[in-house]
Amino acid sequence: MITLTKLLGEFNGEDNLVKIGVKDSFDFTSKDQVFLIESGSVLVYGEKDPKTGVTATQTFGTHDPIGFAEAIASREVQLDFKALTDLTLVRFDGAKLRKQVNTANIFSKTIIKYSLARIFNIKRSTNNFAFEDDFINKKDKLFSRIKFAQDQIIFSAGSDSKKMFFIENGSVQIVSKSAKIIANLCGGECFGEAALLNNRPRNYTAIAQKESTLLVIEESIVDKELGRDPPLVRLSVLVLLKRLELMNKMRMV
Repeated sequence: MITLTKLLGEFNGEDNLVKIGVKDSFDFTSKDQVFLIESGSVLVYGEKDPKTGVTATQTFGTHDPIGFAEAIASREVQLDFKALTDLTLVRFDGAKLRKQVNTANIFSKTIIKYSLARIFNIKRSTNNFAFEDDFINKKDKLFSRIKFAQDQIIFSAGSDSKKMFFIENGSVQIVSKSAKIIANLCGGECFGEAALLNNRPRNYTAIAQKESTLLVIEESIVDKELGRDPPLVRLSVLVLLKRLELMNKMRMV
């Protein structure tokens, strides 16, 4: 399985590194540049909750991304940043990033689109971000289908992550360890990719909200499909999933 550390080895030459002192003034929201934290930490401020008046914050640390999601989606950065320590950042060109993602294979592009939709809370109609039919049909013999009854647990927090899932029909609820609802997913959506691609146990529990048929995508297939794209696209898949995890934590505040 691809790893963030291995991919970063292809980009962290001296020309790409930016060193910042904790007291330096630095624009983290440049439209044409995006960053990955090589070392140090940054305090990130989200939007103020209109009901509570609380501004959610989250600390971004090693290998956490800044600006990737906004550059790919051509959006202005709405977060504020404050360096907590001296920093070393790996810098990437936003336009090059966007160009490569736009020409990515359907598998990588689907996960990127899902991640962006969740990061920015984009409301999706069914199949807006689904895998293309041709992809499903051509690869059908490599996948398996499994049915889950209403209220049946698909996987639990803390369990191993060797596969991801595509909802062919039905609906699935993603729940945190503290029983907070993270997402309600329906036909045409995927889940379970974050833990798989980051090679770690599940953070959340997935439960079938009604009888559901899922397409099961094994680790070996994920690795093969992602391997069809250049390193920058594969890196984008991983860092967007990291950003989504960070946003989920921020929203729980």
